[in-house]
Amino acid sequence: MKIITKPAYIDNKLVELMEKYTNYYIATAWASMNSNAASKLLDNEKHITKMVVGTHFYQTHPDFIKTFASHRNVKFILKTDKIFHPKVYLFSDENGNWECLIGSANFTQAALTKNDEIMIHITSNDQGSEKIFTDILETIDSYWEYAEEMTEIEITKYTNIWKKNKTKLDSLRNVYGGYTSKKSMIKSNILSLQWDEYYKKIRGTINEKDYSFSERIEVLQKINNYFTEKQIFSSFTKLQRKQVAGLIDDGSEIKWKWFGSMVGAGVFHSKINNNDPNISNALNCIPLTGPVNEANYNQFIKTFKLAFPTGKCGIGIASRLLAMKRPDYFVCLDGQNRSALCKDFGIPQKIDFETYWEQIIARIIDSVWWSSSCPEDSRKEEEKQAWNGRVAMIDAIFYQHKE
Repeated sequence: MKIITKPAYIDNKLVELMEKYTNYYIATAWASMNSNAASKLLDNEKHITKMVVGTHFYQTHPDFIKTFASHRNVKFILKTDKIFHPKVYLFSDENGNWECLIGSANFTQAALTKNDEIMIHITSNDQGSEKIFTDILETIDSYWEYAEEMTEIEITKYTNIWKKNKTKLDSLRNVYGGYTSKKSMIKSNILSLQWDEYYKKIRGTINEKDYSFSERIEVLQKINNYFTEKQIFSSFTKLQRKQVAGLIDDGSEIKWKWFGSMVGAGVFHSKINNNDPNISNALNCIPLTGPVNEANYNQFIKTFKLAFPTGKCGIGIASRLLAMKRPDYFVCLDGQNRSALCKDFGIPQKIDFETYWEQIIARIIDSVWWSSSCPEDSRKEEEKQAWNGRVAMIDAIFYQHKE
């Protein structure tokens, strides 16, 4: 009897046992392709005697189901009254020899390539092996009794539900846009906060000498009034466009450069001065009220880039405009908050048009405080305004003043 802990060793041992034995008895909570063991199983599928695979939480990959569903000795657990959670791999031959792996590892790519797993390797030479062998077979037989074959229609339905829930499942694993943060969301200073905690943080982290919560709220409120009254960015006056774009402090009491000063973006400055229609058209892709989704964002970026045929634009200026139109969905990512924000989120600082939504916004939307209800107390008008600008206000937490 041995203990195996490294996923690559578990994968290799499964391959070794498949090559050595002629009868495979497998019960696993979840399964996927893209491991050495999965490839070997496909090559040796004639040796599958009984294989039962769970589908709870849609963790089994549809590709595995499509590959093995037609095999008469492979069935799936579709009932939802309890969770099917075993991980047992029994291999035997006609001479009474057998070996078994039992432990934590599912028959998935993750379990067999990168997860922390532990498996017990038992053989027919171990003490008490005869009863162990019998008990394992009887248990797998009991699973087999309530397992089911999957029809083509059921596979299609499963695949559709799996696709719909994949993003949700990925986010629970802290995977966004295919990138897994090495930092748990629990370690973030903001993502797990309740609204009242987050609200205190955007107020309480502000140094009154350099920052002003009320000044930020005033900027968002004034710009929201512009969009509410005029709707279309190109219909704003030149001064208003420059205020929205963070290109000017006009001598008034409103500090327009909060949420990202763009005074150094010369080409952007020219485009705003000349009222480039592509910038206004891009902002039209983002609804002023209601939900904003990734498709809206992608259309915004596609149109926004048309204003910069030489490519002299970046996520800083784009996110400034997005944050001003929909501060409840977007934050201006610039040189004064990028480092601290990305560190807190546990992601690389190299955020561009393609990764901004997936790495920044998708994480924020999954945060606890973002999904909170708007404060209803009429005495908390400033808090309501902060809630309406809750994503843009992240800047108040991560802003780092640079001389």
